Amino acid sequence: MAQAHTVPNSNHGAVHRLDCYRLAVEFHRTVADLAPRGSGLGDQLRRAAASIALNLAEGHGRLTRAEQARFTLIARGSAMECMAILDLLEMEIALETLVKARRSLVRVIQTTTGLWRKQAG
Repeated sequence: MAQAHTVPNSNHGAVHRLDCYRLAVEFHRTVADLAPRGSGLGDQLRRAAASIALNLAEGHGRLTRAEQARFTLIARGSAMECMAILDLLEMEIALETLVKARRSLVRVIQTTTGLWRKQAG
């Protein structure tokens, strides 16, 4: 298992302290090989899963709460898209794998929604 690299004396790790970001990265790992590459829905799932973490990170780098909330909301939208894709792939994925992915995604949605409420409030 590869170790994460950190940059000493930088603010780079700040986003890693967000539960929703860590969960989004974990979800991305869960779905990375879930559906065949080259299949439309499989590729879309990987892109949407990556979008969750990328938008959380970008929002975390913004200076105003309004900007942060905007990117968090976009990340939440990508998470909801992932849930729809999992629904559409239901017949193509082993039940145990699907249940694991959905549980992981529900936690992403819950924590992202909580962060957005904090930022928007």
